[in-house]
Amino acid sequence: MFRNRYLLPLGVLLFAMLPMLGDGPAVAGVQWTYLRLEVDFQCNNGVTTQGYSVYVVGAHSSLGGWNPAGAKKLKATPHPTWTGRIGLEKAKPGDVVEWKCIVLKDDDLTVLEWQPGPNNKVKLDFSPVPKSVGTF
Repeated sequence: MFRNRYLLPLGVLLFAMLPMLGDGPAVAGVQWTYLRLEVDFQCNNGVTTQGYSVYVVGAHSSLGGWNPAGAKKLKATPHPTWTGRIGLEKAKPGDVVEWKCIVLKDDDLTVLEWQPGPNNKVKLDFSPVPKSVGTF
């Protein structure tokens, strides 16, 4: 009992300090995997009608892997600007993610419009949360 009272908090403290090793040399072959990084997405001039919304689709699997069925819905704030914070699973700082705004029909995800022009790009980082803007 006496050992548990002191060793358990010490173990928790040591476990909490592991991320401080960061991107330094691998310790005994261990490679760090980031669980999730977030990005604030914004789509300007996303004019829609009732039953349609603006979504983000992109190369990253958390953005559907360019498949509109996996796109993430944004919120009108205020219309026609659409925004949302989206977490990108298994991403790491320094990754560059390509994406576009699309207008989808809410009930069956039929694509009405893709953002024209080249893909938008965002470089991921921990802090501050990156913001990336696209325009129709």
